[in-house]
Amino acid sequence: MLHDNTTPLAAIGFEQWKPDGTRMAVIAARGSFEIDSGMIRYAGAQDLVLADEYEGDPHRTPMVRCSDLIPFKPAADVTVLGAFQAPEPVPDLRAGLRVRTVEKHLRATGPSHWFHQGHWQRSTPEPVTHVALDWRLAAGGRLIGEPEGAVDPRNPIGAGVVHPDYTSEKITLPAPQIFSEAHPIGPDPTRPSKPEGFGPVSPWWQARARYAGTYDKLWEEQHHPLLPRDFDYRFYQIAPPGLQVPGYLHPGDRVQAYGLLPGAAMLDFMLPDLAPFAKFSFTDGREVVAQLHLDGLHIDLREGVRFDLTWRAWAPICPRFWRIDLDLGRYDEVAAMGLAAQHRRA
Repeated sequence: MLHDNTTPLAAIGFEQWKPDGTRMAVIAARGSFEIDSGMIRYAGAQDLVLADEYEGDPHRTPMVRCSDLIPFKPAADVTVLGAFQAPEPVPDLRAGLRVRTVEKHLRATGPSHWFHQGHWQRSTPEPVTHVALDWRLAAGGRLIGEPEGAVDPRNPIGAGVVHPDYTSEKITLPAPQIFSEAHPIGPDPTRPSKPEGFGPVSPWWQARARYAGTYDKLWEEQHHPLLPRDFDYRFYQIAPPGLQVPGYLHPGDRVQAYGLLPGAAMLDFMLPDLAPFAKFSFTDGREVVAQLHLDGLHIDLREGVRFDLTWRAWAPICPRFWRIDLDLGRYDEVAAMGLAAQHRRA
């Protein structure tokens, strides 16, 4: 489906059907970059991600990269992999991120635990210089002692939830370490606060699963294999609440973060001036040219400063559809072309 790709980006073309049966041709692209001495450059080989990637077992470890085989996102996702950083040991660390119209601020503590002495109490957090940005250190997780293995659907891999009926009062349990000012770690571990993080959200977690639609007997008998009629494309947003950017991202958008680099260094850079656009061609001579939306910024601070950008566009097709060609320009030049906008609507 993708014929010519004259860009340095990795890209793929594929076909998708909307819930109403409309056939769509999709083009998705990804670029990997690194920042060194204040300069942004391409980071080695440019590769697609063809399946969601996890640190380990998907049901026990966090997602680290999301598949590019997504047809449409209503907004842009911003995610961060890395850690809270402090120049010296402290019991309370802070980090924040601002991109375009969104910003999010989080706090983290050193390790602490819940213990029962007349009532559940939390120990004093240990001073640390580093706390991983990991959903396993946030609120949520399995309900300790619950015989059916139930979990908090908001974050199934969190630190763990004290169950008032099943959790033994004779044990100590790790307390969450990551939280926000709006949703702090409360005094009652049977009522966990809202899970907070900067990392990608898995598709079966509540924040995404609620948009997946209804897969019942009626759907199976009358609508399968199409997506359910009540499917919502917000299902494909992988960023946690607070890091989804309405109106997408644009070249030149400023990215600022604190508390995530060694030595209290600030992260501050502009998105590169890259504007991929695609030509959808048909055998009867018709052409549709569309600018791809910049719908993902995925920052990885685990080794140096790296980030991936993802772009996407789609167009309705018919049996006469032939091919997609991908090209690259500067943002102002491509915007001045007045390209087709039908790919913006889900």
